[in-house]
Amino acid sequence: MARTFPQKKTTHAPFAFFFLILYSVAVLVRPHEAFEVSRYWTVIMYLAIFCFLGILATLRPLTISIQEKLLLGLVPVIMLSAFANGYGMKGITQSQAMLVGSIVPLFLYSSLLTSIKRHHIIMFVCLIAAMFMVHNGHVQRASFDGYGWTNTRFVGDGRITYMGFFQDPNDIGLFLVMCIPFTVYFMHNSGYAIKTLFFTMLCAILYGVYLTDSRGTFLGVAGLAGIYLLFTKGGGRVIVFSLITAPMFATLIAARGGMSSSDSSANGRLEAWYSGLHEMFLHNPLLGVGKGNFVDFHGRTAHNSFVHVVAELGFLGYTLWGGTLFVTVLLGYNIVKYRKKLLLKSKESEDIEEQSDQQKLILAELKLSSTLFFSLVAFMITGFFLSRGYVLVLFIFLGLNIAAQRRLISLVPDIYGSTIGPFITKSLIAPWVMIVLVYITLKIT
Repeated sequence: MARTFPQKKTTHAPFAFFFLILYSVAVLVRPHEAFEVSRYWTVIMYLAIFCFLGILATLRPLTISIQEKLLLGLVPVIMLSAFANGYGMKGITQSQAMLVGSIVPLFLYSSLLTSIKRHHIIMFVCLIAAMFMVHNGHVQRASFDGYGWTNTRFVGDGRITYMGFFQDPNDIGLFLVMCIPFTVYFMHNSGYAIKTLFFTMLCAILYGVYLTDSRGTFLGVAGLAGIYLLFTKGGGRVIVFSLITAPMFATLIAARGGMSSSDSSANGRLEAWYSGLHEMFLHNPLLGVGKGNFVDFHGRTAHNSFVHVVAELGFLGYTLWGGTLFVTVLLGYNIVKYRKKLLLKSKESEDIEEQSDQQKLILAELKLSSTLFFSLVAFMITGFFLSRGYVLVLFIFLGLNIAAQRRLISLVPDIYGSTIGPFITKSLIAPWVMIVLVYITLKIT
């Protein structure tokens, strides 16, 4: 799962983690953009640099996960894809953006979150950011001119916006849905006051989802609830069958107008998916049409992260991108199964007094990793109806997952369920199973 460079001692880089907290606040809450005097300061870039240098100088051991290796392979693929399609300089710019805006942030989070406590801090920052977004959106809807306290204005018929890359209501909705498992996590086994606080946050997040008026986000909430019940209550065969058929059902939902208030809009979405797979990918199977070029070929965005990536980056790029996502998701699935099996053998509430410190730590890590897994599930459901394959939020949450899984693997090495080779192979095949099922369903509909 990860390659460890030999080091003399273990250190956890508290100085770098301090800058990671500031970076998280700057990226998600974005307080510097709320004021005219500091709106264009390059705060985020400098915090990322300080954090990165702090990792290199003080964090030991340094590790590189398989996900980070796959994403690093994506950088030259983006350049090759651009040159093959006659967009050489654009490819260099896009590959730099991928490195700085996606791979480096993932490395920061996956490296520095070396304890459950550090995870809790970043998760709480995410929830605070969600509360700011919802409150600003509420002010936008309540004001006579549509402006919130961040000086951002709602769009359309009242769809809320926020600062930075959250100016699109769909991005706000995606982030809010991915934060829902955090509120449930903190509510579990908490005292009445803490439980009430996070239940209130959950209600606020659902209200924020409503304010985004994002149909993909609505389906994300419904799908997340369904998947959670399926994974916690369903049997193994039912879960596997549901996962295999989910892309086909999702495509049928879009085909029947479940994503839109009009047939023309639903058909337009399906046409974009079909164009991405049939006209872009199949005509450029190895390298795609180039990152950032989907709209140039079709005229509108794909409204599907998986179709978007495979159309733009072809077989090589989609395998690396999808492999990064599915290695993390499938390992998370194994963790959820392992935790469920462990809790069936010994009820935590009854045996907590008899458990050793090691057992308690394993249960705590399993609970955290399971929560983060459901956050990625939220992305996969919502991202199936939105083109968000390269957004920073995805790579932040991937970093959160990788860091937690890395610690858990050190405690439970057999969590893969098989040897590492077959597991990685399965993870690289899984995204293609999804694409094939979507394409078959499109041909049928």
